[in-house]
Order: sequence, then structure tokens, then C-alpha cells
Amino acid sequence: MLRTSADLVVDVVDHLEDGIWLLDPGDARIQDLSLAGHAQIGSSPGQELAVSFRDVLFPAQSIEGWRLLLDQVPASGAHALTVRIRAADGGLLPVQLTLSRTRTRTTRPGAWAEDQPAPRDMVLAVTRDLSERVTANERIAAEHDLLDRTLDAVENGVAIIDRDGRVEHANDAFARLVDLHHDRIVDRSVYDAPWGWLDADGEPIHSESTPPVVTMRTGEPSDAALVQLRGTGLDRPTEELVTVRVHCEPLLDLRGEPNGAVLALTDLTEAQRWKALHHRRESMDSLTGLRSRSYITKHIAAAVDAATETEARVGVLHVDLDAFRSVNDTFGTTFGDRVLRVVADRLRDLSDRHVEVGRIGVDEFLVVISGSGASLAFDTRLRRLAEEIQRRTEQPLTIEGLELRLTASVGISRSPANAGDGPALLRAADTALAAGRREGRHQLRFYERSLDERTRTGLALDRDLRLAAAQRTLEVHYQPIIDLRTGEVAAAEALVRWNHPEHGPIPPSVFIPTAEATGAISAVSDMVVTTVAEDVAGWNREDLLPVGARIAVNISSTEFEQRGFVDRIASTLANAGVSPSRLELEITETLLMRDMETTAERLTQLDALGFLVALDDFGTGYSSLSYLHTLPLHTLKVDRCFVGELGNGRSETITRAILSLAQGLGIGTVGEGVETDEQRKFLLEAGCDLVQGFFYAPALPRPAFEKFLRDHAERRRTVDLQPV
Repeated sequence: MLRTSADLVVDVVDHLEDGIWLLDPGDARIQDLSLAGHAQIGSSPGQELAVSFRDVLFPAQSIEGWRLLLDQVPASGAHALTVRIRAADGGLLPVQLTLSRTRTRTTRPGAWAEDQPAPRDMVLAVTRDLSERVTANERIAAEHDLLDRTLDAVENGVAIIDRDGRVEHANDAFARLVDLHHDRIVDRSVYDAPWGWLDADGEPIHSESTPPVVTMRTGEPSDAALVQLRGTGLDRPTEELVTVRVHCEPLLDLRGEPNGAVLALTDLTEAQRWKALHHRRESMDSLTGLRSRSYITKHIAAAVDAATETEARVGVLHVDLDAFRSVNDTFGTTFGDRVLRVVADRLRDLSDRHVEVGRIGVDEFLVVISGSGASLAFDTRLRRLAEEIQRRTEQPLTIEGLELRLTASVGISRSPANAGDGPALLRAADTALAAGRREGRHQLRFYERSLDERTRTGLALDRDLRLAAAQRTLEVHYQPIIDLRTGEVAAAEALVRWNHPEHGPIPPSVFIPTAEATGAISAVSDMVVTTVAEDVAGWNREDLLPVGARIAVNISSTEFEQRGFVDRIASTLANAGVSPSRLELEITETLLMRDMETTAERLTQLDALGFLVALDDFGTGYSSLSYLHTLPLHTLKVDRCFVGELGNGRSETITRAILSLAQGLGIGTVGEGVETDEQRKFLLEAGCDLVQGFFYAPALPRPAFEKFLRDHAERRRTVDLQPV
């Protein structure tokens, strides 16, 4: 066979002293190798080649490192760098590696034309043996040793990078920070660094964004403020992180061209630890571990500012332990501190509901919560939270063999209703708390703009209220309660009204809390029950009240817990000649849970006498459901906050659940605050028994209520007389 020009090229290549490598650009797989190349790695021309040129290099390169290296090879021209390759004797051979791009076939020249594949893009690598220069470079090595000793005396971690991105030197501090041996650092490229860069959140930083790569690419200095390096288990535990500040400065040659870089790492771990400790001390109360006053007040201001932008709501609960000073005075502050820690532990898990809890005084706490939605629903949420805090505080605690029972008063403010900034919201909560504390222990007060004025006139109102109750000038109004299925009047709720001779109508939300705090509620309750008993007796004589209908009367916790309450109310009805079954006593869920044993005993007595008992505002507290099947309850009243929000899926779900629960237990239900036909239809479909609200009638004075009864009865008779 005649020798072709291609065969001559092969002969020439095989006689060159430099190794000639033909490589696949994708993964550096070796496609062909000259005789000199075989000699450099100790292989024979017929021997199977290494899988990839990346494995020939020391240290071996990853695919990503190979691709970053190829990025530096121009489309036309070459890129040279100094590397080491693995020799046959197991040693390392220093070579100058020159890479260029070419287009050729993957089989050796000389094959028949029909066997030749189509040309393709390849990488041509030339490896020139530099081992003969080692002796000549011993002086340079000595200089490097001096440089190493100098760098090791520097506190910061320092690495010297050559123009190709290879680490030439790294001091001990650098090796300690990256937690690697020097032999895993030196000669490694920063484009494919053996250590990982993490940001402040612990997320990996891509190689292209790291300071040394940025500097090598741009020739400009690069910094990173807070970078983390993960331990490898060499000098510190695996996964343990250190925090460093990174600075990379380019090195320039005599012509001002980039010639490498200096990479410096400053250890910030201890500084960050002290900073976190300082922040922890600043943000945490040292006694209880709750949030500090400084933190919680700043949090409130930030929460209000954020809520203003998103139209959200912020609630602040100012909690004060009633008469806690007597604990310190009696048992000492050390004992008192232990009590405070127990109370703090009871409040701590509120934070699991995205509620911030802080201690701002000896026995005072702040609870902050954010939310959205209707103001009434948010207020209900705040009330529930306040009542839960009071229940937790009331639980007996035992310290040094002594059992204590504490109570707490709570002042509540909310933004934007009461204030538009943090300090004003705090003042509003403090005002509400102060107003409640003036009225006694275990108070719960929402802030109102008229609260200060109300407090100033409280004593005068109390005097006038007692007089109005004694003179029977308070009025009892009746709101009809309708049977959803028959349309009949099934009951009515008695509601007290006060038209003050000087101030005009005063809402119950003002005078009832005052009456409860001062004890005037007893006089008011006696007057209401007496009036209702007399009215029912008159309606019975006139046959005006439908058969089986009853009148519901609200009973306050103060009144219910008084001794002789059962006997007194039974005597009042007996004197009027009215059966107890005509009276339904409405109590709240909060009252029910304050002293379950006493409440159960009292309800049993009332049930034995024939009284009916309704649980008002059901579903607005955090009480246990266990009492529903153990206590003699006749009716559950679904709170108006759920009925008013029936367009909301959550409210509808809760309402259905309450009604279903009551049906299963055989307890009647009343939906409060019905104002629309849509609400009426929903409650009817959901199985509610009775409803009341403005859709049917407001609370009416006695004459107007009697007219309502007559008109309603007449309409029902007219309907019944209509021909079918």
C-alpha cells in the first residue's frame, strides 16, 4: 500500500518529544495519543487508554472543572498552563499543557476513505515535559518555602492563585478554614475548588459567583461579606460551619496585565457568635426566657408598620398578674422569680401560633398577634387568646410545697381601630388594662376611645345604676326567637336597657361591666328577673305567650357565683306564680370553665327545679367539650361572630360543626344575629332549631313585644285558615 501524506503526518507526530493528545471536548475522553504521550504516562501504543484525560491530571478534574478550563481556550489560538500528570512509576510529571480547538476525524490517518467518519470538533492537547527544569527551579522552591513561612505567620487565611486559577500556595490558616490538607488545596483550580462556598443562609454559592472566580474573570477586586465554609471532619466536625469574610485581589505583571490573584479569608465565626449572643441578650428576658421589653416593643412597631401596608390587623394584650406584689412581700423575690418562670412557661407555647410573648415588667407581659379579616372575627380571636391566658394563669401552681392560685387582668388594643403606630397601640392596651384593674381582679377589657371618660364617670354611673335598679326605672326589652321550621315564636331574650335622665341611653356594654365590677350587678339581675317573672305571669293570664315558649335571661358570672343565687331566683319565680320551665338562664362558656365543680353542682340544682340552661356565645372559647354530655344544658347559642361571617368558608364549617355536635347530643340550638335571608336559609339547611336577629325583630320594649306577639299570632292564624 502506498504511504499517504496523512501517514507521513502520523510519523512526524510520533517523533515529536511533546505528547500529542486528541480529546473529546465534552468529557475529555482520549481519542488518540502520540508515542511521546504514551511514554509520559507509561502506556504502550496498543494498550487501552485511560477513560478520560481528566483522570490523567493530578488532581483529577470534575466535568465542571474541565468545562470551566475549556472556557478559557479561544476559538482560534491556544491556552497554556502548568499542571502535573500521573506517570507510569506512580510519580507526578510536571508538564506544560497547551490546549487548542481543532476539527478532525476520530480514527488515525491512513485508513481507507470509506471507513472514515465525518470530521467533528475536538480538543488538541500538547504536554511538554518540564521535569528537566526542576533542578534549575530549586532556587524558586526555596523562595516558595520562604513565602509559605511568611504566609503561615499571617492570621488570615491566604492563598496565592496563578494566572490559570491554580492555587500555588496556601497558608495553614487557609487550610484550617477550608478544613483540608494542603495537598488537596495546592494545584487545585479555584474554578473547581475542593471546598464549598455557602451563603449566610447555608445555600451553596455557584462557582461562577465566588470572589476568586469573579476576580479571575474580570481582573477586578471582589468581596463577599458573610460566607460559610463547611467542615470535612479533618480538624472540625463534619458539617460544622465557620463564617468568613472573603476578599480577592488581582495580581498584575509588569505590563499591568492580570497575572493571578491573592485570596484572603478572615475568620468571623467568633465575632458572629458574640454578635448573636449580644442579640439574644438584648432580645430575651434573662429571668423567663421570653422576649425582652426592648424586643417586643420594637416588634409591635414593626408589625403595625407592616400591617399598614398590607391592611392587616395587629392586636396587643397587656397582661398583669393580679396582686403579685404580695407574693414577693410574703415569700421573697427569689420565690417570686420562680413563680414568674412557671407563668412564663405556661405562656411560652403561644409562640407556636405565631404569637410573640414578652415580659415588660416585674409581673407584666405583652402578647402580640397579627391577623386579617373582619374586625369582629379578629376581636373574637383576641378575646379567646386573652381568656386562654387567664385560664392558664389560674391553674394552681406548687412551689416549695406551697400551692398558689393567681389571676390575671388583660387590656386589649388593636390596630388600626385604636392606633396607627406602635407606641400609641401600647398606650391603648395599657389604658384598657388600667381601667380593668380599677374595677377589680381578673378583668378583661378592650380599649375604647371613651374608656378614659367612662372611668372618670364610673363611680357616678354606679350610684345612678343602683338607684335605677331600686326604683325599677331600668327597662327590659325582649327580642323574639323564632322556630325556623314552624315560624312560631319559640322564645325571647330579655335585655336590660338604661335611659339615663341626664346622659340619655347608656349601652349595656358600658354599664354592665361597671355593675359587675362594683357589685351592682346583683341589684340589676334581681330587677330583671323580677320584671321578667311579672311579665310572663301577665302574658300567661292573657294567653299571649305561646305554649312552651320561654324567656331567656343573661346571668353574669358574678351573679351566678354568689351564694344563694339558686334559692333567690327560684323564690322570685314562685312569688310571681311562674314555672321555672318558662325561664332559660343564659351563661357563658367562660363562666362554665372557671370552676367546673361548683358550676356543675349549681346547674344540677337548677335542672332539678325545672330551669332551662342555655350556653351563650358557644364556640368563642377554648374550653373542653367534655362538659356537653355531662352537664344539664338545654340550648347552645351559636355566636353572632360566626353567623355574621357565614359567607366565609371557615365560619360556615365551624357553624355546621357546632350544629351537628348539638344535634348528636340532643341539645337545641339558637343562631344569634341573623340579619339576612341568606343567613336564615343557611341555618335552616344546616339544622339549626331557632334564630334571633334583626331579620325578624330587634329587642323591643314590652308593649311593642306584646304587639309583635299578637300580630305574629294573627298572621299565623290567617295562613292556617287559607284554603288548601
